[in-house]
Amino acid sequence: MCCGCFIYGSVHVKMPRRDVVERVLGVVDYVLLEGLGVRDWRELVRRDWRTVIVVVGLLTYFKILRFLTRIASLYYKSRYGIDFKGDMMYVAELARRVGKRVERVDEDLLSIYERNREVFRPRLVLVLLVLPLCFVVYGLWATAVGFLTGHYAQATIWLTSLLLTIAVIPIILTAPFINVTTTIRDTKLIDRVQELINQGHKVLIVRGKGHVEYIVGELRRRGVECEDLNQASPHRPSTTTERFEAFAQHIA
Repeated sequence: MCCGCFIYGSVHVKMPRRDVVERVLGVVDYVLLEGLGVRDWRELVRRDWRTVIVVVGLLTYFKILRFLTRIASLYYKSRYGIDFKGDMMYVAELARRVGKRVERVDEDLLSIYERNREVFRPRLVLVLLVLPLCFVVYGLWATAVGFLTGHYAQATIWLTSLLLTIAVIPIILTAPFINVTTTIRDTKLIDRVQELINQGHKVLIVRGKGHVEYIVGELRRRGVECEDLNQASPHRPSTTTERFEAFAQHIA
């Protein structure tokens, strides 16, 4: 291990590699996690009703993410006996188990709004929404007519297409917001990492994979080297006994 800063790029609906995380937990003092705060969305909408489009998109996006996490949880529960509640909670539980300090270092909606109000008023998104919304209205009509007239196959196809379109709309709503605010959110984390490193602490960062490159580059620009744990070589047990021991450790 080359330094006092480590970063793991995670996929939110996938369990992080336990062997990699536990190896680093043995040497770090702090674990800094991602977690955009959305609990203040009502206050934000009260302040500026024009933010409602992005807010609805974000809330829907997180509901879809929670749904996908539950599906992943069923898989990990049935195969490994692990109650998976998301990548950040998984790492937090591992860290607290060995006495590490865990912090969620991220922005909330109101703080982002105060820094850049325009990200909540995406004019291009409104234009892009016209076509899918028209398709949703037509799809509802076509589905209803299909079921009422007994054309069940066609109605089912329309219903499936409709559900897929509805699932894509939150992505259209939130993608510009997420892209623009990534730097704002990561800057807060980078400031905290630099503060802890200057105090002599060692830090593990767990962030979405899309954040890793910017964070590593910006920390390096500030004179802090951060090891990218995603570059770690996968451990492949070579014997049956080693495979069994690795599996047993995985589900422990």
